Amino acid sequence: MKKSFLTAVLASTMLAAGASVPAAFAQQGAAPMQQPAPADSASVTDEQIGSYIAAVQSVNMIIQTYQPQLDAAENEEAAMAVQQEAQVELHAAVEQSGLSVEEYTAIAAGSQSDPELAARINAQAEAAMGQPQ
Repeated sequence: MKKSFLTAVLASTMLAAGASVPAAFAQQGAAPMQQPAPADSASVTDEQIGSYIAAVQSVNMIIQTYQPQLDAAENEEAAMAVQQEAQVELHAAVEQSGLSVEEYTAIAAGSQSDPELAARINAQAEAAMGQPQ
């Protein structure tokens, strides 16, 4: 069960950080946001990792909520409305976790390129799932 959670965390990280979700949600006509450089393990605190894990969980829930609505959209205008609403919620969820969208994206990208950062995220997620101690 822990491994499936960690796999979901990493998969959703890529979705939220730029692989699919922004592609799906960015069709709103806005200028694309420049992606921040990936974070490395040395630059990310344990507190930021905890905030990141909380944000990923929120992002997953939002994606699960909006994906069926996006799939069911009858036309491009309806799809764009769903995308805009979801984008607002995604940004709010990340910021409520204590991270800026840029920090979240940098940590997500870093977790894909820095094995040490990915290991720290996995270890903290596993520890959190093992609670209460």
